[in-house]
Amino acid sequence: MAEIQTLILYCSLFLSLFFEVFLLITYLEVREEISFEEQYVGKDIKRFPTVTVIVPCFNEEYTVNKTIKSILNLDYPKDKLSVITVNDGSTDKTLRELAKFKNHPQVSILSKENGGKHTALNLALEHVKSDLVGCLDADSFVNSDALKKIVPFFDDVSTMAVTPSIKVYNPTSVLQYVQKIEYNWGIFLRRMLSSLGALYITPGPFSIFRTRVFKELGGYAEGHQTEDLEIALRLQKNRYKIVNSHGAHVYTTAPAQFPALYKQRVRWTYGFLNNAIDYREMFFNKKFSL
Repeated sequence: MAEIQTLILYCSLFLSLFFEVFLLITYLEVREEISFEEQYVGKDIKRFPTVTVIVPCFNEEYTVNKTIKSILNLDYPKDKLSVITVNDGSTDKTLRELAKFKNHPQVSILSKENGGKHTALNLALEHVKSDLVGCLDADSFVNSDALKKIVPFFDDVSTMAVTPSIKVYNPTSVLQYVQKIEYNWGIFLRRMLSSLGALYITPGPFSIFRTRVFKELGGYAEGHQTEDLEIALRLQKNRYKIVNSHGAHVYTTAPAQFPALYKQRVRWTYGFLNNAIDYREMFFNKKFSL
């Protein structure tokens, strides 16, 4: 028994080291590309497509106001940018916070009974008429240049979705600082996976899609409470290209206490495993390789 455990340990260590070396080699191959993106992407944009950002809300009275303002403060033509907020049956004062924007020309407010984030997104999608559409969780905030860093990637007609780089917003506890390090590692990982055409999630904080993606593939699914993972796997299954914008920075509020973090990670793990089972035919299948 001890020998088997030792063998499993060594195999795990080997695979971990192999993966890390593989990512390092990938980075060395694309570092000039990343440097180019950081210097030039988002500058001298000649065409600004219309964009709608959906903000699904459930009991987000303390953050949703700042979330919406961060979108409205984006450095992007105002006549090309709109916001659709969806109150998903909140029981706190979220709807009152949304009402503060009822006269804003760029903001629309929808309200419905609670049905989960995917139902809120799908309701908003029924009202979207723009070229591009994205989502911003109501506890997240965008840098003013984030959209300009994303839009140029759609000049490639094969690109169907662009993900941002997500950072932890204003960490104060030790737990949040640990998550900050984790999220910074995630930024590197997603950029490497983007180069490999292997992004498996389009995060809720400010992933942007061509609107026709949802017309062709359908709206969001419940996805085992991880609809952002399910839609990415659906795009990959249909050979729709997903890329990462390394310079588009979005900030999300990380759990400050362990119970909230535990609940979040259980949901993520549960969703990943179940979606992996749902899309198991894609694994080790050359049909879905580059």
